[in-house]
Amino acid sequence: MKKRNIPTLLLTAACMLTALTGCGAMPSTDGQKDIQSGAEQETTASASDDTASSNSAAPDSKDDKITLRVVDWSDGSAGQREAFHKKFMEKHPDIDIEYTMLTVDQFKNTIVTMIKSGEGPDLFPIPVGLTLHTAVAEGWYQPMNDFVTEDFARQFDPLSFEEGVTHIGEDWYTITEVMPTIQCLFFYNKDVLDAAGVSEIPSTYSEFRAACKKVTDYGKGSIYGLVDGGKQTNRMDVLARSLTAAAGGKIAATTKVLTDNNKAPYDTKEMKQAMELIKGLVDDGSIHPDTINISAPEARELFAHGQAAFLCQGMWCISQWDTDYPDLNYGVIPVPVPDGVTDTYVQAGELSPWMGIYKQSRHPKEAAEYLMALYSEEYGYQPGCVSDGTFVSVIPSINEAYMSNEIMKDYYTIAAETSKIVPTIVKRDLKANDLYAEIKDVQPGLGAIVQGVVSKSITDYDSALKTLAEASTAEWKRACEAVGMDFQELEFPNWDVREDYTEKDYEALK
Repeated sequence: MKKRNIPTLLLTAACMLTALTGCGAMPSTDGQKDIQSGAEQETTASASDDTASSNSAAPDSKDDKITLRVVDWSDGSAGQREAFHKKFMEKHPDIDIEYTMLTVDQFKNTIVTMIKSGEGPDLFPIPVGLTLHTAVAEGWYQPMNDFVTEDFARQFDPLSFEEGVTHIGEDWYTITEVMPTIQCLFFYNKDVLDAAGVSEIPSTYSEFRAACKKVTDYGKGSIYGLVDGGKQTNRMDVLARSLTAAAGGKIAATTKVLTDNNKAPYDTKEMKQAMELIKGLVDDGSIHPDTINISAPEARELFAHGQAAFLCQGMWCISQWDTDYPDLNYGVIPVPVPDGVTDTYVQAGELSPWMGIYKQSRHPKEAAEYLMALYSEEYGYQPGCVSDGTFVSVIPSINEAYMSNEIMKDYYTIAAETSKIVPTIVKRDLKANDLYAEIKDVQPGLGAIVQGVVSKSITDYDSALKTLAEASTAEWKRACEAVGMDFQELEFPNWDVREDYTEKDYEALK
């Protein structure tokens, strides 16, 4: 068998499995971490004396050691990655790893600048919101087919391969980091709630607001109901979208496009309900005052220090707390729903492209060695991340052997029970790849509006949401016309938010 055919065979298996199960590309749960993975902290680690200015096109050191430059945003697995790099270099004494970790917000501009200057790292992920088709068209990546083994490819869950996400045709360009898991469940500090006299874990908007106020009143300026990484627009966007979906609203995951009644769904009843809850928390003084100025990792720290009862983030928090705060007494609950609302969902995570080999890398073979080691059981990175609760691996055998963290199991179970697969326009029309490349961001976006509500710089969120909806609808129509896509294809009239959107549903619209 030629290596060139590996992705095609795996994709065929994935498609067959999807057709049989009626499910999308995920086990039963985020997204990542969006991808979104939960990386939010900048650091640079190098095992050599090479400076950060060295690049994949530069000559290696005089002792003929190869320096592989790797850049990503995986702060949730920083400890495991450090241990992996140490072991990798022990087994590959001719290779030094220069690893740079950025926040999600920093990454996009940084990587674009590096690539434009011809100084792209050997290995790096696709920024959130950018499609594989666009990245390949811009000359970012080279296929990895000729550098990886068939045994390596066979160990992956077939659902972790998808056209336009991990490969294009027979060319395999990226590996997804994790099986998608939603990143919007709510962690709660049991000790804080007990001290404040909150005996019932909230499940509805009103219960959640009341619990947050009771904690805030008890805390008297030192403890608050909710904290989050409000400095990051992506976290605020996720918060609003998940609350809206839980209210029964039709809205896509972050960076994706779907319409509701042929309009961008930013001023729907459900979105306004979500924003009303957020504003109510602000009015009650229940949101930690530092929220608007801190990143997600900083919010995670404040939560661990008992300064807030609730935090809306992803599975990546679990391993960090287990390492840094082993005595933290906490649990996880679903996204709250409006009073009287039942049988709703949050958007299931979508498979996302992640790490690929830079097209101009001088060391693609060694870069592929790094990837194969990163996903192998032998080197311990995947087992460590699964056992610590960092993520659900794309290697099924590793999940079976190492998923032992009880909070991770709870998170995984709740995510499976409360998330639904939503339609995606790329599966309906491949021109959607061009559409995503064409669409210009409308400002202020949803995340920025939430920031404005939290900071009290926006008091009339109704008007802000209406303006966003109208401007986004106009921009999506313009972009559709520009790429020759029918705007009506952004609408899925047979979408029932209480059910997974399946291949049969796509077929019904043809």
